[in-house]
Amino acid sequence: MSFLTALYNSYNFGLENNLIGDLNDKSNLILPIYHNSMKSNGKNIVEILINKRSELVDANFLDDGDIVIFPVTEDSVARSSGIAPHPLFDNFDYVIQDDTKKSLAYINQQESWINSDKDDFVEIVHDYITKAKVFEDILSKLYKDYKITKDKVVEYVDNSEKKPKTVTVDFSKVFLTFAVENYDGKKNLSLSENKNLQEKFMRYTEESFARDKDSEKIICNISGKEDFLCLKHKPLIGSARLISQITANSENFLGRFDKPDETIKIGKDSSQKIIQMAKALLSGENTSRWLGEFTYVLSWFSDDIQNKTEMDVTKKLEKSIEEPDKESSQNLQLFMLSEDDLKGISKETSMAIADKTSEDIVRSFTSGRIRFSEDSKYYIAIIDKVSNGRVALKYFKEMDSSILKENLVKWQGKYNWPRYTKEIGRHLYTPSPFALIQTAYGVEREKGLEVSKKSFSTDQYKNILMAIVEGRDMPQNIIRALELNIRNRLSYDKSWQQVKLCALAVLKDKEGIKSNMLDRKETDRSYLFGRLLAIYEKTEAFTYNKDDERITNAEKLWSSYLNKPATMSMRLSDLIKPYDFKLHANEKTREIRNILKREAGDVIDLIGENYKFNGVETNKPLNSGFLFGYQAQIKELDYLYRRTTKESEEEND
Repeated sequence: MSFLTALYNSYNFGLENNLIGDLNDKSNLILPIYHNSMKSNGKNIVEILINKRSELVDANFLDDGDIVIFPVTEDSVARSSGIAPHPLFDNFDYVIQDDTKKSLAYINQQESWINSDKDDFVEIVHDYITKAKVFEDILSKLYKDYKITKDKVVEYVDNSEKKPKTVTVDFSKVFLTFAVENYDGKKNLSLSENKNLQEKFMRYTEESFARDKDSEKIICNISGKEDFLCLKHKPLIGSARLISQITANSENFLGRFDKPDETIKIGKDSSQKIIQMAKALLSGENTSRWLGEFTYVLSWFSDDIQNKTEMDVTKKLEKSIEEPDKESSQNLQLFMLSEDDLKGISKETSMAIADKTSEDIVRSFTSGRIRFSEDSKYYIAIIDKVSNGRVALKYFKEMDSSILKENLVKWQGKYNWPRYTKEIGRHLYTPSPFALIQTAYGVEREKGLEVSKKSFSTDQYKNILMAIVEGRDMPQNIIRALELNIRNRLSYDKSWQQVKLCALAVLKDKEGIKSNMLDRKETDRSYLFGRLLAIYEKTEAFTYNKDDERITNAEKLWSSYLNKPATMSMRLSDLIKPYDFKLHANEKTREIRNILKREAGDVIDLIGENYKFNGVETNKPLNSGFLFGYQAQIKELDYLYRRTTKESEEEND
């Protein structure tokens, strides 16, 4: 299915389920066709209340955040012809009848509508705005005291604060909407709420196409139904269009077609539904994510077009970190166990944990609310405004929701690492695409890691997103970048922990790491030298007080050590001797010093048993497996240090 077809079908799903024009859910508003919307900022839209005799009852600025739904024409939606009024809702320049070209065009269009398809609501509005001194009438309801200084520019005194001040408002830039008092029984009815009027305007618009001799009937390539050929597609972002105009410049079709009308033929009804759906997704609370500049990710389900599920394959990866549930901690404990420990767990128990883990992973992506059915379709797209006139589709994927779930489970199961924070304790961490891009290609600045080229970042985001959704492995360029970055520890003063954590999560699978526990039987050269580096680092670091913490020799020589481990290990062995002596001299740290000596001896013995310590092969650069030996040894030593110092303090007490 194409992106345009998915949008068209999704809009029809909204029609069938009464989701179109629902103002009760402003954050996921899907507009009727041939309609537009505007959000109030508290100063830009005035609503006037009129009675059935077309007399003004009241006037107020709409509250900040209120939304108006209003009918539009093909010309008015983009003001393409200079003077192009909306049929009802518009700014004071159009609505106030003062014999200008704009006001005359407004009233002529409205009267054409009334003559073609009479409607009480429209007639009440028409009969009011054609009266004399309408502008002054409205102003008298808005302000106690005002003065018109020039055409539609008004001054009034604002007494809302302690000190009164004079405020100037240019009403030519203010919009006017309407409500009719007691229109339906005792209920006032606003333009936005008038569903009957919306349907009438849609019917009137379609009938006007039929009356137009230049309207060409076609079989729409999207719907497969007979429709009028759409020549002017509605813009999606600003003036940029998702569907190019059929009268577009030659670069839009030459090379594939000889004439512009040989390109895809889309009917007016289909075009409206496609763009209204795209606009709804773009502004939806749970259906859009901004990637920077004018690039967005859109995602939704065939049976959940507003994404009430709150499914976000990028954002909710991070959410699962922040809100782990009790059951997912079982998976964490499983990962924390060694292979020997796992032998004591029955097959039934381990299977139960695995099944529960899969369920929890999916729940982490859906905020714990799985509302989409397994046989539904999932759509994800990346769109980019590449120019003022064109929106490009950079990626689109349709897939079964059940397959998506499998791919999410696979991704989070493969790329994670245990993490501890004070706020939530232990949990499994899966880096988000943004975190991966930052750590792979970011340069450390004052505010953290930053990627200078937004377009490059967007392309990388797309590649990672494709890998997550389609069940692929991590892109190789991300893996290679992280392998390089962990070799340059001194390049990350503030961000080292983030870089290390992402690298552990990503490289775990490549290095075949099954547990984050220290594996004393592992004889891999890189793993062993990583352990030794951690021992040298901690031998020095354990002598520091909080007030005099500084970079250790192991950290200073990090890159050199990874390139020539055997040579630099001997140098570090000499450099840490004063710190070894200091630990031995202090009764409180003597026990940890003995542990460090014993650990170092064990590692050196393993290296000597399996490799020629001074051999050329042994001194070759380490691979990324060193990080797992280093991290496991660090974790073990930190635990032993806390235990021994606590025991020492208890003995002294």
